Amino acid sequence: MEYEKILSKYLYAELRLEKTHETYIRISDGEIKQSIGQIQGISVRVLENGAWGFASSSSTLDRGKVETLLKKAQKLAKLKKGKVRIETPEKESAKVDDKVGSVGFEEQVKTLEGFRKEMENSKIKSRENNKIKSTIISSTDSKIIKEFYNSEGSYIEQKIGYSYVSATAIAKSGENIQRGSERSWSRSGFGDIDLEIGEKAAEKAVRLLGAKSPPKGRFTVVFDPEMTGVFSHEAVGHACEADSIVEKESILAGKLGKKIGSELVSITDDPLAENFGNYKYDEEGVKASKAVLVEDGILKGFMNSRETACELNHKNNGHARSESYSSIPVVRMSNTYFSRGKSSMDDIFDMRNGIYLIGMKGGSVDIFSGGFMFKAEEAYKIKNGERAELMRDVTITGNVLETMLNVEAVGKDFGTSPGMCGKFGQDAPVSDGGPHIRVKNLTIG
Repeated sequence: MEYEKILSKYLYAELRLEKTHETYIRISDGEIKQSIGQIQGISVRVLENGAWGFASSSSTLDRGKVETLLKKAQKLAKLKKGKVRIETPEKESAKVDDKVGSVGFEEQVKTLEGFRKEMENSKIKSRENNKIKSTIISSTDSKIIKEFYNSEGSYIEQKIGYSYVSATAIAKSGENIQRGSERSWSRSGFGDIDLEIGEKAAEKAVRLLGAKSPPKGRFTVVFDPEMTGVFSHEAVGHACEADSIVEKESILAGKLGKKIGSELVSITDDPLAENFGNYKYDEEGVKASKAVLVEDGILKGFMNSRETACELNHKNNGHARSESYSSIPVVRMSNTYFSRGKSSMDDIFDMRNGIYLIGMKGGSVDIFSGGFMFKAEEAYKIKNGERAELMRDVTITGNVLETMLNVEAVGKDFGTSPGMCGKFGQDAPVSDGGPHIRVKNLTIG
Protein backbone atom coordinates (compact mmCIF):
# COMPACT_ATOMS: atom_id res chain seq x y z
CA MET A 1 0.00 0.00 0.00
CA GLU A 2 1.31 3.46 -0.89
CA TYR A 3 1.09 4.93 2.63
CA GLU A 4 2.84 1.91 4.16
CA LYS A 5 5.86 2.51 1.91
CA ILE A 6 6.04 6.17 2.92
CA LEU A 7 5.67 5.40 6.65
CA SER A 8 8.16 2.52 6.59
CA LYS A 9 11.00 4.98 6.07
CA TYR A 10 10.67 6.03 9.71
CA LEU A 11 11.58 4.27 12.95
CA TYR A 12 7.92 4.48 13.90
CA ALA A 13 5.23 6.61 12.30
CA GLU A 14 1.43 6.84 12.12
CA LEU A 15 -1.00 8.40 9.67
CA ARG A 16 -4.62 9.24 10.50
CA LEU A 17 -7.26 10.34 7.97
CA GLU A 18 -10.65 11.57 9.10
CA LYS A 19 -13.84 12.82 7.48
CA THR A 20 -16.75 14.05 9.63
CA HIS A 21 -20.23 15.08 8.51
CA GLU A 22 -22.07 16.87 11.32
CA THR A 23 -25.36 18.65 11.88
CA TYR A 24 -26.10 20.85 14.88
CA ILE A 25 -29.53 22.19 15.81
CA ARG A 26 -30.54 24.35 18.78
CA ILE A 27 -34.11 25.47 19.39
CA SER A 28 -34.50 27.99 22.19
CA ASP A 29 -38.09 29.14 22.80
CA GLY A 30 -38.93 28.56 19.16
CA GLU A 31 -35.84 30.29 17.75
CA ILE A 32 -33.90 27.83 15.60
CA LYS A 33 -30.14 27.94 15.12
CA GLN A 34 -28.67 25.32 12.86
CA SER A 35 -25.50 24.35 11.06
CA ILE A 36 -24.41 21.59 8.75
CA GLY A 37 -20.94 20.90 7.51
CA GLN A 38 -18.13 18.55 6.68
CA ILE A 39 -14.66 18.50 8.22
CA GLN A 40 -11.79 16.46 6.90
CA GLY A 41 -8.08 16.30 7.46
CA ILE A 42 -4.98 14.26 8.12
CA SER A 43 -2.38 14.03 10.86
CA VAL A 44 0.87 12.18 11.43
CA ARG A 45 3.04 11.24 14.41
CA VAL A 46 6.67 10.29 14.28
CA LEU A 47 8.64 8.77 17.16
CA GLU A 48 12.32 9.68 17.06
CA ASN A 49 14.99 10.65 19.56
CA GLY A 50 12.71 9.42 22.36
CA ALA A 51 10.07 12.02 21.54
CA TRP A 52 6.89 12.38 19.52
CA GLY A 53 6.55 14.81 16.67
CA PHE A 54 3.01 15.65 15.52
CA ALA A 55 1.65 17.54 12.52
CA SER A 56 -1.80 17.91 10.97
CA SER A 57 -3.50 19.56 8.02
CA SER A 58 -7.01 20.15 6.74
CA SER A 59 -5.72 20.09 3.16
CA THR A 60 -6.88 17.55 0.61
CA LEU A 61 -4.96 14.31 0.97
CA ASP A 62 -2.19 13.46 -1.47
CA ARG A 63 1.19 11.73 -1.29
CA GLY A 64 3.09 15.00 -1.28
CA LYS A 65 1.11 16.36 1.68
CA VAL A 66 1.70 13.18 3.71
CA GLU A 67 5.46 13.31 3.06
CA THR A 68 5.59 17.01 3.97
CA LEU A 69 3.77 16.43 7.26
CA LEU A 70 5.98 13.46 8.13
CA LYS A 71 9.14 15.51 7.60
CA LYS A 72 7.70 18.29 9.75
CA ALA A 73 6.79 15.85 12.53
CA GLN A 74 10.23 14.24 12.35
CA LYS A 75 11.89 17.64 12.64
CA LEU A 76 9.77 18.49 15.69
CA ALA A 77 10.68 15.17 17.33
CA LYS A 78 14.41 15.80 16.75
CA LEU A 79 14.14 19.16 18.52
CA LYS A 80 13.20 17.37 21.72
CA LYS A 81 15.11 14.93 23.88
CA GLY A 82 12.68 12.55 25.46
CA LYS A 83 12.42 9.13 27.04
CA VAL A 84 9.39 7.85 25.15
CA ARG A 85 9.43 4.14 24.41
CA ILE A 86 6.77 1.91 22.89
CA GLU A 87 6.65 -1.80 22.24
CA THR A 88 6.72 -2.78 18.59
CA PRO A 89 3.02 -2.72 17.66
CA GLU A 90 1.28 -5.77 16.30
CA LYS A 91 0.16 -5.40 12.70
CA GLU A 92 -3.59 -4.82 12.60
CA SER A 93 -5.96 -5.04 9.67
CA ALA A 94 -9.64 -4.33 10.25
CA LYS A 95 -12.75 -2.62 8.95
CA VAL A 96 -15.42 -1.51 11.43
CA ASP A 97 -18.81 -0.31 10.22
CA ASP A 98 -21.45 0.73 12.78
CA LYS A 99 -24.00 0.95 9.93
CA VAL A 100 -25.31 4.34 11.02
CA GLY A 101 -28.74 5.26 9.68
CA SER A 102 -29.31 8.57 7.92
CA VAL A 103 -32.00 11.19 8.59
CA GLY A 104 -31.99 14.34 6.45
CA PHE A 105 -31.19 17.69 8.03
CA GLU A 106 -34.61 19.20 7.31
CA GLU A 107 -36.32 16.15 8.77
CA GLN A 108 -34.19 16.46 11.92
CA VAL A 109 -35.26 20.10 12.33
CA LYS A 110 -38.91 19.16 11.77
CA THR A 111 -38.70 16.33 14.30
CA LEU A 112 -37.10 18.51 16.98
CA GLU A 113 -39.52 21.37 16.39
CA GLY A 114 -42.41 18.96 16.88
CA PHE A 115 -40.71 17.63 20.00
CA ARG A 116 -40.38 21.21 21.32
CA LYS A 117 -44.07 21.93 20.81
CA GLU A 118 -45.02 18.72 22.59
CA MET A 119 -42.68 19.66 25.41
CA GLU A 120 -44.12 23.16 25.81
CA ASN A 121 -47.71 21.95 25.52
CA SER A 122 -47.19 19.00 27.83
CA LYS A 123 -49.63 18.20 30.60
CA ILE A 124 -47.13 19.40 33.16
CA LYS A 125 -47.31 22.95 31.76
CA SER A 126 -51.09 23.28 31.78
CA ARG A 127 -51.41 21.46 35.09
CA GLU A 128 -48.91 23.77 36.81
CA ASN A 129 -50.30 27.09 35.57
CA ASN A 130 -47.65 27.77 32.97
CA LYS A 131 -44.72 27.54 35.35
CA ILE A 132 -42.56 26.37 32.42
CA LYS A 133 -41.20 29.66 31.10
CA SER A 134 -38.52 28.50 28.68
CA THR A 135 -37.39 25.42 26.77
CA ILE A 136 -34.11 24.60 25.05
CA ILE A 137 -33.45 21.62 22.79
CA SER A 138 -30.06 20.91 21.23
CA SER A 139 -29.04 18.10 18.91
CA THR A 140 -25.74 16.94 17.43
CA ASP A 141 -25.64 14.24 14.76
CA SER A 142 -22.22 13.12 13.51
CA LYS A 143 -21.03 10.51 11.03
CA ILE A 144 -17.28 9.87 11.00
CA ILE A 145 -14.96 7.85 8.77
CA LYS A 146 -11.48 7.21 10.19
CA GLU A 147 -8.50 5.53 8.57
CA PHE A 148 -5.32 4.57 10.42
CA TYR A 149 -1.97 3.48 8.97
CA ASN A 150 1.39 2.90 10.65
CA SER A 151 4.94 1.95 9.70
CA GLU A 152 4.32 -1.65 10.84
CA GLY A 153 1.81 -2.15 8.02
CA SER A 154 -1.44 -1.68 9.96
CA TYR A 155 -4.58 -0.47 8.23
CA ILE A 156 -7.80 0.15 10.18
CA GLU A 157 -10.95 1.76 8.83
CA GLN A 158 -13.80 2.73 11.17
CA LYS A 159 -17.21 4.14 10.22
CA ILE A 160 -18.98 5.40 13.33
CA GLY A 161 -21.78 7.74 14.37
CA TYR A 162 -22.83 9.80 17.38
CA SER A 163 -26.28 11.30 17.92
CA TYR A 164 -27.02 13.28 21.08
CA VAL A 165 -30.08 15.30 22.13
CA SER A 166 -30.56 17.30 25.31
CA ALA A 167 -33.77 18.94 26.56
CA THR A 168 -33.89 21.67 29.21
CA ALA A 169 -36.96 23.24 30.78
CA ILE A 170 -36.88 26.33 32.99
CA ALA A 171 -39.66 26.81 35.52
CA LYS A 172 -40.44 29.97 37.50
CA SER A 173 -42.63 30.80 40.45
CA GLY A 174 -42.19 34.32 41.79
CA GLU A 175 -38.44 34.85 42.18
CA ASN A 176 -37.74 31.11 42.32
CA ILE A 177 -36.25 29.76 39.08
CA GLN A 178 -35.38 26.09 38.59
CA ARG A 179 -34.01 24.05 35.70
CA GLY A 180 -34.68 20.47 34.66
CA SER A 181 -32.57 18.65 32.06
CA GLU A 182 -32.63 15.26 30.36
CA ARG A 183 -30.59 13.77 27.52
CA SER A 184 -30.72 10.91 25.06
CA TRP A 185 -28.25 9.29 22.68
CA SER A 186 -27.81 6.84 19.84
CA ARG A 187 -24.81 5.31 18.07
CA SER A 188 -26.91 4.08 15.13
CA GLY A 189 -28.23 7.43 13.90
CA PHE A 190 -30.65 10.26 14.71
CA GLY A 191 -33.63 8.10 13.79
CA ASP A 192 -33.03 5.91 16.84
CA ILE A 193 -32.90 8.76 19.38
CA ASP A 194 -35.39 8.46 22.25
CA LEU A 195 -37.21 11.80 22.42
CA GLU A 196 -39.30 10.90 25.48
CA ILE A 197 -37.23 13.27 27.57
CA GLY A 198 -38.99 16.63 27.25
CA GLU A 199 -41.82 16.01 29.69
CA LYS A 200 -39.36 14.50 32.19
CA ALA A 201 -37.29 17.70 32.03
CA ALA A 202 -40.38 19.85 32.52
CA GLU A 203 -41.63 17.76 35.43
CA LYS A 204 -38.24 17.97 37.12
CA ALA A 205 -38.06 21.78 36.79
CA VAL A 206 -41.54 22.25 38.24
CA ARG A 207 -40.88 19.71 40.99
CA LEU A 208 -37.77 21.60 42.11
CA LEU A 209 -39.76 24.79 42.59
CA GLY A 210 -41.21 23.22 45.72
CA ALA A 211 -37.95 21.74 47.01
CA LYS A 212 -36.32 22.79 50.29
CA SER A 213 -32.72 23.63 51.14
CA PRO A 214 -30.67 20.72 52.50
CA PRO A 215 -29.38 20.27 56.05
CA LYS A 216 -25.65 20.50 56.71
CA GLY A 217 -23.46 17.87 58.31
CA ARG A 218 -22.38 14.26 57.81
CA PHE A 219 -24.95 11.76 56.58
CA THR A 220 -25.37 8.30 55.13
CA VAL A 221 -26.04 8.94 51.45
CA VAL A 222 -27.60 6.88 48.64
CA PHE A 223 -26.36 7.54 45.08
CA ASP A 224 -28.70 6.86 42.16
CA PRO A 225 -27.08 5.16 39.11
CA GLU A 226 -26.21 8.48 37.46
CA MET A 227 -24.46 9.80 40.57
CA THR A 228 -22.72 6.43 41.03
CA GLY A 229 -21.50 6.67 37.44
CA VAL A 230 -20.29 10.23 37.87
CA PHE A 231 -18.35 9.24 40.99
CA SER A 232 -16.83 6.26 39.15
CA HIS A 233 -15.82 8.45 36.20
CA GLU A 234 -14.69 11.65 37.88
CA ALA A 235 -13.25 10.47 41.18
CA VAL A 236 -11.87 7.05 40.18
CA GLY A 237 -11.60 6.94 36.37
CA HIS A 238 -9.48 10.06 35.92
CA ALA A 239 -7.19 8.91 38.72
CA CYS A 240 -6.72 5.60 36.84
CA GLU A 241 -5.66 7.16 33.53
CA ALA A 242 -2.08 5.94 33.26
CA ASP A 243 -0.55 9.24 32.18
CA SER A 244 -1.50 10.68 35.57
CA ILE A 245 0.06 7.60 37.22
CA VAL A 246 3.32 7.98 35.25
CA GLU A 247 3.52 11.67 36.15
CA LYS A 248 2.62 10.86 39.80
CA GLU A 249 -0.28 13.31 39.61
CA SER A 250 -2.84 10.77 40.83
CA ILE A 251 -3.72 9.86 44.40
CA LEU A 252 -3.61 6.23 43.20
CA ALA A 253 0.05 6.33 42.09
CA GLY A 254 2.02 3.64 43.95
CA LYS A 255 -1.13 1.87 45.17
CA LEU A 256 -1.45 -0.89 42.53
CA GLY A 257 -2.46 -4.15 44.22
CA LYS A 258 -3.44 -2.37 47.43
CA LYS A 259 -6.80 -2.04 49.11
CA ILE A 260 -8.31 1.35 48.28
CA GLY A 261 -11.97 0.71 48.98
CA SER A 262 -14.60 -1.51 50.49
CA GLU A 263 -14.73 -5.08 49.15
CA LEU A 264 -18.05 -4.02 47.59
CA VAL A 265 -16.28 -1.67 45.16
CA SER A 266 -15.51 -2.92 41.63
CA ILE A 267 -15.05 -0.46 38.76
CA THR A 268 -14.17 -1.11 35.10
CA ASP A 269 -13.76 0.87 31.91
CA ASP A 270 -14.92 -1.00 28.81
CA PRO A 271 -14.64 0.53 25.30
CA LEU A 272 -16.46 -2.50 23.87
CA ALA A 273 -19.61 -1.96 25.94
CA GLU A 274 -22.53 -1.03 23.69
CA ASN A 275 -22.91 2.51 24.97
CA PHE A 276 -22.07 6.08 24.00
CA GLY A 277 -18.30 5.70 24.53
CA ASN A 278 -17.98 2.52 22.44
CA TYR A 279 -15.08 1.98 20.02
CA LYS A 280 -13.22 -1.05 18.66
CA TYR A 281 -9.77 0.46 17.99
CA ASP A 282 -8.19 3.49 19.62
CA GLU A 283 -6.39 6.35 17.86
CA GLU A 284 -3.07 4.46 18.02
CA GLY A 285 -4.50 1.50 16.11
CA VAL A 286 -4.70 -0.69 19.22
CA LYS A 287 -7.56 -3.13 19.67
CA ALA A 288 -9.64 -1.91 22.61
CA SER A 289 -10.25 -4.10 25.66
CA LYS A 290 -11.80 -3.82 29.10
CA ALA A 291 -9.66 -2.30 31.84
CA VAL A 292 -10.39 -3.62 35.33
CA LEU A 293 -9.59 -0.66 37.57
CA VAL A 294 -10.82 -1.74 41.00
CA GLU A 295 -11.90 -5.27 41.94
CA ASP A 296 -13.36 -6.09 45.36
CA GLY A 297 -11.76 -2.94 46.74
CA ILE A 298 -8.27 -3.70 45.35
CA LEU A 299 -6.64 -1.40 42.77
CA LYS A 300 -6.05 -3.75 39.82
CA GLY A 301 -5.01 -1.67 36.84
CA PHE A 302 -5.07 1.46 34.71
CA MET A 303 -6.12 2.67 31.27
CA ASN A 304 -3.10 2.80 28.96
CA SER A 305 -1.70 4.15 25.71
CA ARG A 306 1.26 2.64 23.87
CA GLU A 307 3.60 4.94 25.76
CA THR A 308 2.21 4.46 29.29
CA ALA A 309 1.87 0.69 28.86
CA CYS A 310 5.59 0.48 28.05
CA GLU A 311 6.53 2.85 30.87
CA LEU A 312 4.55 0.86 33.46
CA ASN A 313 5.25 -2.55 31.90
CA HIS A 314 1.51 -3.19 31.57
CA LYS A 315 -0.56 -4.67 28.78
CA ASN A 316 -1.93 -1.97 26.48
CA ASN A 317 -5.74 -1.95 26.63
CA GLY A 318 -6.29 0.61 23.85
CA HIS A 319 -7.31 3.78 25.70
CA ALA A 320 -5.58 6.44 23.59
CA ARG A 321 -8.26 8.76 22.21
CA SER A 322 -8.42 12.15 20.51
CA GLU A 323 -11.16 14.64 19.75
CA SER A 324 -10.30 14.72 16.04
CA TYR A 325 -7.50 14.14 13.54
CA SER A 326 -5.94 17.48 14.59
CA SER A 327 -5.52 16.42 18.23
CA ILE A 328 -2.79 14.26 19.78
CA PRO A 329 -4.05 10.95 21.27
CA VAL A 330 -4.11 10.97 25.07
CA VAL A 331 -5.20 8.40 27.65
CA ARG A 332 -8.98 8.61 28.06
CA MET A 333 -11.96 6.77 29.50
CA SER A 334 -14.76 5.23 27.42
CA ASN A 335 -17.60 3.50 29.33
CA THR A 336 -16.85 3.57 33.05
CA TYR A 337 -19.02 1.40 35.29
CA PHE A 338 -19.40 0.61 38.97
CA SER A 339 -20.28 -3.11 38.99
CA ARG A 340 -23.59 -4.48 40.29
CA GLY A 341 -23.82 -5.79 43.84
CA LYS A 342 -26.26 -8.06 45.68
CA SER A 343 -28.42 -5.64 47.69
CA SER A 344 -32.10 -5.05 46.97
CA MET A 345 -33.53 -1.53 46.93
CA ASP A 346 -35.07 -2.22 50.34
CA ASP A 347 -31.59 -3.10 51.62
CA ILE A 348 -30.06 0.05 50.10
CA PHE A 349 -32.63 2.33 51.76
CA ASP A 350 -32.66 0.48 55.08
CA MET A 351 -31.80 3.37 57.41
CA ARG A 352 -33.52 5.73 59.83
CA ASN A 353 -32.11 8.94 58.38
CA GLY A 354 -30.16 9.70 55.23
CA ILE A 355 -30.01 11.57 51.91
CA TYR A 356 -30.90 10.22 48.45
CA LEU A 357 -29.06 11.94 45.56
CA ILE A 358 -30.51 11.86 42.04
CA GLY A 359 -28.71 13.05 38.91
CA MET A 360 -25.64 15.22 38.47
CA LYS A 361 -25.58 19.01 38.17
CA GLY A 362 -21.83 19.68 38.29
CA GLY A 363 -18.73 19.21 40.35
CA SER A 364 -14.97 18.94 40.48
CA VAL A 365 -12.24 16.49 41.50
CA ASP A 366 -8.58 16.96 42.39
CA ILE A 367 -7.03 13.61 41.47
CA PHE A 368 -3.77 14.52 43.25
CA SER A 369 -5.32 15.05 46.68
CA GLY A 370 -8.44 12.95 46.07
CA GLY A 371 -10.77 15.74 47.13
CA PHE A 372 -14.09 16.04 45.31
CA MET A 373 -17.29 18.09 45.23
CA PHE A 374 -20.46 17.03 43.42
CA LYS A 375 -23.83 18.73 43.16
CA ALA A 376 -26.96 16.63 42.64
CA GLU A 377 -29.85 17.68 40.39
CA GLU A 378 -32.31 16.80 43.12
CA ALA A 379 -32.34 14.95 46.42
CA TYR A 380 -34.68 13.52 49.04
CA LYS A 381 -34.39 13.02 52.75
CA ILE A 382 -34.67 9.36 53.73
CA LYS A 383 -36.70 8.63 56.86
CA ASN A 384 -37.20 5.08 58.10
CA GLY A 385 -36.33 3.63 54.68
CA GLU A 386 -38.70 5.86 52.70
CA ARG A 387 -38.32 8.99 50.60
CA ALA A 388 -39.37 12.12 52.48
CA GLU A 389 -39.21 15.80 51.49
CA LEU A 390 -37.58 16.92 48.26
CA MET A 391 -34.42 19.08 48.43
CA ARG A 392 -32.46 21.11 45.92
CA ASP A 393 -28.92 22.50 45.65
CA VAL A 394 -27.49 19.53 47.55
CA THR A 395 -23.69 19.34 47.44
CA ILE A 396 -21.50 16.52 48.70
CA THR A 397 -17.79 16.82 49.46
CA GLY A 398 -15.28 14.19 50.44
CA ASN A 399 -12.12 12.28 49.66
CA VAL A 400 -12.00 9.53 47.02
CA LEU A 401 -10.26 6.89 49.16
CA GLU A 402 -12.30 7.61 52.28
CA THR A 403 -15.54 7.48 50.30
CA MET A 404 -14.72 4.15 48.62
CA LEU A 405 -13.89 2.63 52.02
CA ASN A 406 -17.26 3.87 53.30
CA VAL A 407 -19.37 2.10 50.62
CA GLU A 408 -21.58 -0.21 52.67
CA ALA A 409 -24.21 -1.47 50.20
CA VAL A 410 -24.34 -1.94 46.39
CA GLY A 411 -27.56 -2.60 44.51
CA LYS A 412 -28.50 -5.26 41.97
CA ASP A 413 -29.90 -2.63 39.57
CA PHE A 414 -27.92 -0.84 36.86
CA GLY A 415 -28.22 2.34 34.78
CA THR A 416 -26.01 4.42 32.51
CA SER A 417 -25.82 8.01 31.25
CA PRO A 418 -24.08 9.54 28.19
CA GLY A 419 -21.84 12.58 28.18
CA MET A 420 -18.79 14.38 26.85
CA CYS A 421 -15.58 14.21 28.87
CA GLY A 422 -12.99 16.97 28.71
CA LYS A 423 -9.24 16.55 29.12
CA PHE A 424 -6.35 18.71 27.88
CA GLY A 425 -8.83 20.79 25.89
CA GLN A 426 -10.23 17.76 24.05
CA ASP A 427 -13.77 16.36 24.35
CA ALA A 428 -14.57 12.67 23.95
CA PRO A 429 -17.93 10.84 24.02
CA VAL A 430 -18.25 8.62 27.10
CA SER A 431 -20.81 6.95 29.30
CA ASP A 432 -20.77 6.07 32.96
CA GLY A 433 -23.08 4.26 35.30
CA GLY A 434 -23.70 1.63 37.90
CA PRO A 435 -26.28 0.62 40.52
CA HIS A 436 -27.65 2.43 43.55
CA ILE A 437 -24.99 2.46 46.26
CA ARG A 438 -25.02 3.53 49.91
CA VAL A 439 -22.10 5.46 51.41
CA LYS A 440 -21.76 6.37 55.08
CA ASN A 441 -20.34 9.55 56.60
CA LEU A 442 -20.44 11.94 53.60
CA THR A 443 -20.46 15.71 54.10
CA ILE A 444 -23.56 17.54 52.86
CA GLY A 445 -23.75 21.30 52.40
